[in-house]
Amino acid sequence: MNKYNVITLFPDLINEWKKTGIIHQAISKKIFEVNTVNLRDYGLGDYKQVDDAPYGGGPGMVLMPEPLDNAILKHKADVNIFMTPSGDQLNEKLLLELLEYQSINLLCGRYEGFDQRIIDMHADYEISIGFSVVSGGEIPALFLLEAITRRIPGTLGNPESLEFETFKENKYDFPVYTRPEIYKNYEVPDVLLSGNHKKIQEWKKNNLKDI
Repeated sequence: MNKYNVITLFPDLINEWKKTGIIHQAISKKIFEVNTVNLRDYGLGDYKQVDDAPYGGGPGMVLMPEPLDNAILKHKADVNIFMTPSGDQLNEKLLLELLEYQSINLLCGRYEGFDQRIIDMHADYEISIGFSVVSGGEIPALFLLEAITRRIPGTLGNPESLEFETFKENKYDFPVYTRPEIYKNYEVPDVLLSGNHKKIQEWKKNNLKDI
């Protein structure tokens, strides 16, 4: 069973996600396991300090290496992934590579990011989900987790959902339609109403768009 640990200062964000939809169902069926690790539990001193001012000056605070180091060593995994804006862009090839690991630690940054030394010590991957910056690594980690876990056999109710999926083989998915057949003069393509499965499959393939 694949096991994912999310090391974060905001475990409630991850725990709420675990209660939703197909993710909750898959966890209940023990298809995979997602655990949260509260970085504050590894903070230093009476105040459980996890961050400090950057050397050389500058705005914001930096996550200290020691709490992160202790959390990683306590929760060992096959690989450690740091969510960083400067990391490799997430894509299908990378997702398939990550699926091969039985256990993964996902490290969520906050403030001005990680002390570089903890990345140098432990990072097997640095991953970004887009060319933008958010306040912390939790949302990117959830994005990555959902992208990975939905590809684990048994997570999706219908595995055919992955057959013609956006980004697969560098294609965007075909358009989809549902009831009613006509809405404000916009009609569903006739072929989708024909019942001719061969023609429908051809239409779907022909309407995949190159990325």
